[in-house]
Amino acid sequence: MNWFVSFLFAILRPALGLIILAGLLVYWVLNKKLPKEKFLKLVVYIFSGIIIFRSLVLTFLNYWLWSQQLITQQLLPPHSPITYVLKYSWQHYWFESVIVIFAAIIVFFSIYFLNKKFENQLFYDEEKYLAALGILATGWPNCLIYLSLVLFLGVISHLIFLLIFAFQERKVQLERRTQGRDLSENLLKGEVLEAPPLVMSASRTFRFSLLYLWLPCALLVLLLGGIINKYIIINQLVI
Repeated sequence: MNWFVSFLFAILRPALGLIILAGLLVYWVLNKKLPKEKFLKLVVYIFSGIIIFRSLVLTFLNYWLWSQQLITQQLLPPHSPITYVLKYSWQHYWFESVIVIFAAIIVFFSIYFLNKKFENQLFYDEEKYLAALGILATGWPNCLIYLSLVLFLGVISHLIFLLIFAFQERKVQLERRTQGRDLSENLLKGEVLEAPPLVMSASRTFRFSLLYLWLPCALLVLLLGGIINKYIIINQLVI
């Protein structure tokens, strides 16, 4: 029985998250597209349901195990108020589940409303589901590391793309000046030449989507979360 409790408490959620995230990433790579939104939505619901069911099972198992020992029986009614059992279950079995699902809901609707406000220019439709799955998989408090990592890499990647486009724009301007100077010299000489090819401007609207970061970052935090927590004060938020 102890091994089953340990499995539910410490292994089930990260193992399930690893399977789901890795499966989605493999599917994406092989098919060069993500599953449909309906499927991603279903996965989010199932994952959330399993997390809640896990907390329920652990609560009942904890009550049953306490009832089997004379010492721990004193912690149960009628020897002790039921509030002690509820408080213990909330702290050990429900807090993380509730806070993780709540965080996933907040991020999901934040992406949804931001995208709606900016006319679908910020995110792809699948991103809200991928972000929610990443939070559910990484758990508390690693979901904070996960979101911070996605935002950090997103900003760095955007800056790199800005530099690349700035360099391309500069190159385009130099080519245009060279073409204009050559054309003027040829006209002065009375030579008739074909029109120079148009040079496409590099100054076009672009965005580096976070779509490509949600799954890899979630897998990275999920696999290295234990190591990361040793060097970041965020482990003090563990309940």
